[in-house]
Amino acid sequence: MQRVLIIGCGKLARAVVPLISKSSVYFREICLAGRSKEKCDVYKNKYSNDKQKIMTAFVDIRNKEKTRLMANIYHPDLVINLAPSSLNLMVMELCLEIGANYIDASLYTPKGESICNIDEEYTYDQQFQEKGLTAVIGCGFNPGIINAFAQYAAIKLLDTIDSVDVIDMNAGENSNPYLMNTSMMTSLHQISTDARMWSNGEIVSVPPTSVKANFDFPDIGKKELCMVDHEVIDALSGELPEANSIRFFSAFKPPFLSMVQVLEAVGMTSTKPIDIEGQQIAPIDFLYEVMPQQEDLAATATGKNGVGVLVKGSKNGEEKSYVIYSTVDHKKCYETYGASSTDFMAAAPLVAGAGMIALGLWKRPGVHMISEFDPLPFFNEVQKFGLDYKVVEATSDMEMISE
Repeated sequence: MQRVLIIGCGKLARAVVPLISKSSVYFREICLAGRSKEKCDVYKNKYSNDKQKIMTAFVDIRNKEKTRLMANIYHPDLVINLAPSSLNLMVMELCLEIGANYIDASLYTPKGESICNIDEEYTYDQQFQEKGLTAVIGCGFNPGIINAFAQYAAIKLLDTIDSVDVIDMNAGENSNPYLMNTSMMTSLHQISTDARMWSNGEIVSVPPTSVKANFDFPDIGKKELCMVDHEVIDALSGELPEANSIRFFSAFKPPFLSMVQVLEAVGMTSTKPIDIEGQQIAPIDFLYEVMPQQEDLAATATGKNGVGVLVKGSKNGEEKSYVIYSTVDHKKCYETYGASSTDFMAAAPLVAGAGMIALGLWKRPGVHMISEFDPLPFFNEVQKFGLDYKVVEATSDMEMISE
């Protein structure tokens, strides 16, 4: 059993802490540290028990000296990073300084930018190797399990892969007629920026929502999808460079699409700060503060959230297509964890990955993504937390929509 330090007590902690509290066989002690110690104490009072002790601490990862002091006092075996992805490098540096393994659920994206930079995280590979420490990056769902799905197809199902389409069905309803069941900022970014895709050996961009398709998602049904930008494109293109096409599609409520068009037209999606009585405020930041948040809508969400990959290729000279996917019921997820299905789907693989490191199954010094490990033991571990997956031979194709 090991000691784990969780840095960050935001919305993802709503699902991570309950899940990791079920992992006393791996972790005997947890230190939950964030900029609001009061929030951390709520989890401590609810989940700490005789089998697993939870303690809390204040931390601002940008204050390196105080963070290092706190971490050295606790001396964790593993750090689970729930901080914003723009701080990933700081947390990785902390792990190197205190001699702890590292895992996160997202890829490093510099503050103020929208495209991730995996290469920056891999610059620490040699240092982690020299210290005999393991760092696993992007161990959420998207990226994370999606990468493992694609790797499973490449190893177990197909001899060659021609295309990978990641599909975020984002189905279900909530109490707001406009807003989605995912992060407002994520949805706004996807709709208002160019969509990137891997095409014949390079990443290319097309105008936002210019590529649309219909797809009949297993266990959910048929919906219209838009091709959008996503960091998983950067990860998968590095793992499956031989694929001719890698794309990311997401479903949106039609009223949401109309709302974003209006907000764009009046400048409310701009990231450029403007002066308001001496205060520099970006319109999109103001918008984020005044609109309902994902966690506010999670309590009213119904239906299912489905995410998976449609992989096409060949096996023994014959063309084959498979859908590998997971679905989660919004209402059951919230009743069980008090968290949105999106947060749960990111938290389950993150906690499972932490368990794989604790068990020694992912003991590999250096910086890695989960696609570098055997996917089956990982899938088995994720299923223990209630996140199942299915593999079916595709019976329908992506039906492209012409504008």
